[in-house]
Amino acid sequence: MKLVFDDLALADLEGIYNWIAKDSPKAAFAVLERLFESVEHLATFPHMGHVGRDDGTFEWVVPRLPYLVVYEIHRDRDEIIVVAVVHGAQDRGSKT
Repeated sequence: MKLVFDDLALADLEGIYNWIAKDSPKAAFAVLERLFESVEHLATFPHMGHVGRDDGTFEWVVPRLPYLVVYEIHRDRDEIIVVAVVHGAQDRGSKT
């Protein structure tokens, strides 16, 4: 399957980089590199995450990092679309 990052997910990644880069650009680069390498596994194993909070999404915790990848599987287009990358401790709001 093809792996696609939507604009909001790319903004999340930019925010993660900028936050970490305040203290260490080298560490920020390493974290993003690890995120991208890990997310690539979704193209081969799209169901390694669990059903997400929002309808039609899945969520996967990146190994050895505190980040959660939110994604959608579109079999008709043979695509995995990453819609968000959030810190595990981040308040994502509630749908009540």
